[in-house]
Amino acid sequence: MKGNLWVLALSALLGVFSVDSLYAVCFGMILLLWLWKDKNRLMVFVSLTFLLFFSYTAFVNGTNFTSLKEGEVALNGKITSLPQIEGDSLSFEIKTVSENLKVQYYIATEKEKNELKLLQVGHTCSLTGSLKPPSHLRVPSLFDYERYLYHKKIHWIYVLNDKPSCESLSESFIIKIQQYRQHVMTDIALTYPSQIQGIAASLLVGDRSLLPTDVIEAYQELGLSHVLAVSGLHVSVIGGLIFWIVIRIGVTREKAYSTLFLFYPFYLIFTGGAPSVVRASLMAMAVVLSLRYQLKINPLDGIAVACLITLLVNPYYAYHIGFQLSFLIAFALIVSSQTILLRYQHPFTKLLALSILAQVISFPLVIYHFYQISFLSLGLNLIYVPFISIIVLPTLLLLFLLNHLSLTFLFTPVSELLATVITFIHQFFLFLSELNMNVVIGAMSEGGLILSLAICYSVALLWERGEIMKAGFIWLLYCGILYIVPYLSPSGEISFIDVGQGDSIVITLPFKQQVILIDTGGKPGFGEDEKWREKDSIFDTGRDIVLPYLKSKGIREVDLLILTHGDFDHAGGAAEVLEGIPIKKILLDQSKEQTEIEMNLLQTAREKKIPVTNAKEGQSWSVGEAQFTIIQALQTEEENDGSIIMQANVGGYRWLFTGDLEEEGERQLLYKKSLSQIDVLKVGHHGSATSSSKEFLETISPMLAVISVGENNRYGHPNEEVVNRYKELGISILRTDVYGTIRYTYKWNDTGKWSVMLNGK
Repeated sequence: MKGNLWVLALSALLGVFSVDSLYAVCFGMILLLWLWKDKNRLMVFVSLTFLLFFSYTAFVNGTNFTSLKEGEVALNGKITSLPQIEGDSLSFEIKTVSENLKVQYYIATEKEKNELKLLQVGHTCSLTGSLKPPSHLRVPSLFDYERYLYHKKIHWIYVLNDKPSCESLSESFIIKIQQYRQHVMTDIALTYPSQIQGIAASLLVGDRSLLPTDVIEAYQELGLSHVLAVSGLHVSVIGGLIFWIVIRIGVTREKAYSTLFLFYPFYLIFTGGAPSVVRASLMAMAVVLSLRYQLKINPLDGIAVACLITLLVNPYYAYHIGFQLSFLIAFALIVSSQTILLRYQHPFTKLLALSILAQVISFPLVIYHFYQISFLSLGLNLIYVPFISIIVLPTLLLLFLLNHLSLTFLFTPVSELLATVITFIHQFFLFLSELNMNVVIGAMSEGGLILSLAICYSVALLWERGEIMKAGFIWLLYCGILYIVPYLSPSGEISFIDVGQGDSIVITLPFKQQVILIDTGGKPGFGEDEKWREKDSIFDTGRDIVLPYLKSKGIREVDLLILTHGDFDHAGGAAEVLEGIPIKKILLDQSKEQTEIEMNLLQTAREKKIPVTNAKEGQSWSVGEAQFTIIQALQTEEENDGSIIMQANVGGYRWLFTGDLEEEGERQLLYKKSLSQIDVLKVGHHGSATSSSKEFLETISPMLAVISVGENNRYGHPNEEVVNRYKELGISILRTDVYGTIRYTYKWNDTGKWSVMLNGK
């Protein structure tokens, strides 16, 4: 069995994933067939391991349910995560007698905010508030927060009515470690220069909350986010320093190994227990154990045991991208260390080979989770990873020691020097991220992921055998196919993205012949907040919803951006869309008085040299069999009735897109007699009481109406009388507040099918 434990770890992973993935079941069958020929004994162990972890995960799923009910309730619980305060919001996790909850509280005053900063992990609290279910995933490209909480066995968001009343009771050793972690976080926020607080907290205690949002996004865009995660790099550097110090003060090697073996579990808890640090700590403990007792432990067996232990502790770790990347890259490096890396003698070529191998192996997972990859990733990793490991991390450890020894006269100059360097680097990263040097691939299916991993494994295997030219050819061919796949699809799609209370529609023609984006949504602000209420990260519909959706569809540029009018809920997200993806042309309404949003967009468009024109009635164009016509664009001060109205023949249907059209604008259309019968209506002004007149609906006689509207919005949209009017006329309704993102998919120009994200109410 020695050297083959990795097969058991793989079967354990497949067992976990097979609970909700047929692809994993199929892959498991292929694995058994591979072992059938001459590894019958190993096949038995693999089968048993698969069944064990499949059953265990099914059992965990079966016990992962809630006994609580939605509504007002008073509860007692213990804080189990670092309390996070951002602006006027407080959040943390608690463990009650029955289950775990995510707590949210909106802080009333600055004084209250300062009082809440005293909350600690381990505090026992008396709470009153309302239990609300986490929001369902409403847009397919976004982070599934509900699933994330489910994997943490959390089923409710507990919104507090009053400030939590907490006290410190008897604490376990683990709680004391977590409290020390929180103390270090507070110390970093108070004493370190602001420029290095974020990276110090990330690298020392595994918490990114002090990093500015734009910096985190820059790391992600450039393929460097793994640097911010505590992993094998940090474990090896810190372990090596501790071992060196302990040996230097005269401790024997045996006791030094024992010290390290005890240190790693402490470090695992101290840094938050992320999957990457769990893997690194367990493997480090295995190495220390082998050195202490002179055991010969196969590195592959070490990583396999670490994987099995991690999954036994929590099978849901398998779904964590940190777990997936950490184990996959570590496995690849261990397998290749005896062949690929030994082929190169110079330190630079070794580092280059190491970086390329890590990039090749992790490539499918990066695409699967983020839909894109940066051109600059390899070069930046080649330079920045050694810089972090050789300079930044040791310097931060030195600062940690100097600060704890109160050696301010040394701490201040060293920290300021590091702050200057990090400031320059982060500004450079922000500049690079704005260049948009990313290749958008689009969403990858589970089957595509498995196939891609197999191809990348084959490339690494050929490289290992010395067939570099063949490996390079297969890799380039694979990347080329991935690049052109979005343009080979004969399917077109019209998507009504759920952007809350607003509109955003994407029309994608077959083979990406043309991509039209109608509006971008936008979350309006309500005056300026007091300084203490300001948040570092501000939600933006364009950046956080529309752009990820476009990238998930493999869309690399938008041919035409139509902003029906200048209201925030239609154009508020446009600025971030312009920054995040190339736009060939922008079409604005005919209004002589532009809103502030439109004026800012015009300025950005001029800087980016994007042509901007005003819509004209009768303006039309055709792409393949699809036809588009602007049938109204009024010159009026009333933004809603000045919306651009577009009619289209796409996918076997006749469509009418109406922006925020209200009754006056409808009357204008009726007066011109420019309307014809249609099939699908995008309802004007979110179905408000001032839209969708009976005469208008009877004239166009749609079979289906789509209402883009926010869930529980403050305006009461859509109006009940309007909804009843549609029902009385026999017009079916799809609403984004009920069904989430609504999509119509077709091939060529034939009638297609509708799909929704949610099942409705």
